[in-house]
Amino acid sequence: MLALLIVPCLFLLILPFVPVRRLKLAFVTMASADFLLALFAMAPGEAIDLAWWPQLGLNFSLGVNHYNQPLLWLNGLVLLTSQLAAGRENAWSPLSKGSIFWLSTAYVGVSLAFLSQNVLLYFVGFEMAVLPFFLLVRKDGGENRRVAAFYFLGFSAVAGMMLLAAVLTLVVHHVTGFQSQENLALWVQWAVYLLLLATWAIKTPLWPFHLWLPRTHGEASTPASMYLSGVTLKVAPYGFLLFSRLLPASSHHASPLLALWGGITLLAGSLLALGQKDLKQTVAQSSIASMGYVMIALSLGTPASDEAAVLVMVGHGLASPLLFWIAGEVEKVQGSRSLDDLPGLYRKDPLLVMFLTVAAFAYMGIPGLALFPGEFGVITVALKHAPATLYLIGPGILVMAATWLRVLARARFGSEEQVSASGDLSVRRFGSWGGLWLTVPLVLVGLIPEWWIHLWHWGGLK
Repeated sequence: MLALLIVPCLFLLILPFVPVRRLKLAFVTMASADFLLALFAMAPGEAIDLAWWPQLGLNFSLGVNHYNQPLLWLNGLVLLTSQLAAGRENAWSPLSKGSIFWLSTAYVGVSLAFLSQNVLLYFVGFEMAVLPFFLLVRKDGGENRRVAAFYFLGFSAVAGMMLLAAVLTLVVHHVTGFQSQENLALWVQWAVYLLLLATWAIKTPLWPFHLWLPRTHGEASTPASMYLSGVTLKVAPYGFLLFSRLLPASSHHASPLLALWGGITLLAGSLLALGQKDLKQTVAQSSIASMGYVMIALSLGTPASDEAAVLVMVGHGLASPLLFWIAGEVEKVQGSRSLDDLPGLYRKDPLLVMFLTVAAFAYMGIPGLALFPGEFGVITVALKHAPATLYLIGPGILVMAATWLRVLARARFGSEEQVSASGDLSVRRFGSWGGLWLTVPLVLVGLIPEWWIHLWHWGGLK
């Protein structure tokens, strides 16, 4: 388990000495090694507990369970595909050690947060996972990268301060692990819970605290968007799962309100996505809707709902990076990410449109793709424990379907005038095979549920 953190840390140490022409090879080698470690060298039940700073209650406590194991696999896969999906072209322009350093630092932070069994250690991982994206956007982003980067930093700083205050309050009351604290005074539970809720609302994100996300994705480079949406956004909801167990009384009383908030986020994200004219912004707003599903499930606090939430996170972690990669490829092919410029894409790059179709169907919740099992699980559990949320989930599903049907219609069809205006159609591109790295698992998770149920030791929706 420690090797999962040691390998990228060693890579960060040797990175300054790696020749520029070998940067991509070195990065892919590190990501591949860590992905294989996560896939084959860990099993639920493994734990490490080393004294680090016991006077502060900060111990190096790590553990693997059937909730964080699939997220650790996802972490390694998305990091790897952020480079492999770039094909022969550099993922960054120009490829730089600074960009790779900060993305790898975020990877270490995400792994630490997922493995952490100590509240202070989770905070360390949370900050390591979040702050590098300020520098990635500021350095490699688009024309308005400065505004987007400081938007991201401002929201992240507020969330970080709230999380730190909550964690320190727990440590002062001698709570350092994630075991249930039935005897913790109710006012302490509520004080901590409200601080944490502010953190999760910003970093999940929930509507209307989502404003930083579309700006960040709109300006971030393709690899940064892929990793941020695919994995880093999961650190906050996974923390919600951990801390909810720690504060059972406040979590129970807040459950109806949070389920409603998750439903509102789902519907609001779907409506916002429908109103976008930029493909990358459409993906970003759709991500907010998916996080609504996650919040509904986590608010209910049952084993089945927690499993459904993790599965939504896994499905979203496969579909969202694929769509951000597609948005980057569309900009290369068409010279624009505008939906108005999509007509003609199916004739220029039919393979890319095929990947777009699979990813769009996944976001629509079509059976046989990775988001369907989790979303269906959320609906099943909500029907039993929070039926009122279905009045928000139903319209959200319809709006999300309309959003992606509109995108597919523009990519696959269009008037002759639109197609002709899209540019030279004499040469077809067949070089977009990088999407297979995420498309294959996106399909497998949806088609073979018995595989992941058995592998992750899940009991199913009982």
